[in-house]
Amino acid sequence: MSAYRLTMRYLVSASTYLALALFFTVILSCSAYTQNLPLFRIANGTSGENPAVLWVGVDQGFYRKHGLNVEVIFMRSGPLAMSALASSDVQAVFTSSNNVLNVAAGGLDVVVIGNVVGRLEGDFMARPEIKQPEDLKGKQLAIQSIGGGGWANNMLAMDYLGLDPDRDNIHFIVLGDQPSRIQALETGRAQASWMGSTFSAPIAYLGASLVVRRSAVRQEPRLYESMLKGTLDAMRFFMKPENKPAVMKSIARVLRLPRPEDAENGYNAMVAAYNIDLRLKPEGVKKIHSILARTNPKLQAFKPETIIDDSLIQKIHASGY
Repeated sequence: MSAYRLTMRYLVSASTYLALALFFTVILSCSAYTQNLPLFRIANGTSGENPAVLWVGVDQGFYRKHGLNVEVIFMRSGPLAMSALASSDVQAVFTSSNNVLNVAAGGLDVVVIGNVVGRLEGDFMARPEIKQPEDLKGKQLAIQSIGGGGWANNMLAMDYLGLDPDRDNIHFIVLGDQPSRIQALETGRAQASWMGSTFSAPIAYLGASLVVRRSAVRQEPRLYESMLKGTLDAMRFFMKPENKPAVMKSIARVLRLPRPEDAENGYNAMVAAYNIDLRLKPEGVKKIHSILARTNPKLQAFKPETIIDDSLIQKIHASGY
């Protein structure tokens, strides 16, 4: 073999080795950089695609851009996630306003600083014999739990339809997950229930939002401002049609779907339901408060607007960010 060919083989091997060395150096450097950033945990209690914008923020590096190492942690329910916030195991919770109202009325210093889901995400479904709202009087509604987000959605839908569970003798049956509720509709055990997909009725609503401790925001406002900026960046990325494949890849990863294409329905639902500027709408929390106060005496004298703190999101928008 000629010296030329030996030299070329050596150069190729050396180049390959150098490229691999540089690759692993970059990877290790990025890992070390992430580890040096403040850890910021966001808990959520939903198993669906509602938190998808947070997953995108992590996958696309938007939180790291603002100096945070964000972890989005799944918990079994909204109340469990709120317990983690109360014990300072997490720095924020992604949950619905009804959960916030209930714990705030109980004395926990929680506030909503950014609204992510601005519209009811789902459909109020009924059996074929239910032709008009009045047909639900005296009937049964299937729900996941009393006081949870699904229960609140059912209550909001009935309020929109001019129905009142007490006045109209409408009963709730707790059946747990969505497949169980669907089966109840099919067998006639229940006559209606709230299910997934986008609900288009014009109902005032403050859906899943970023909830934090009021005291923590006062102590470290820059930390929470950085989290909001990262979420805004992720939201703007999410809403651009050209980023759809990357977004669906994030949804499929977290929900463990076989293919990214299987996330399309969830992606479309969130594009329709998301609140792109994260601004807070007080009228949305007032509506759900009026419904919750019927069953929670502590909420009857509670002012719902006290759970809203829009100072940071207003500051961010005022700066032109």
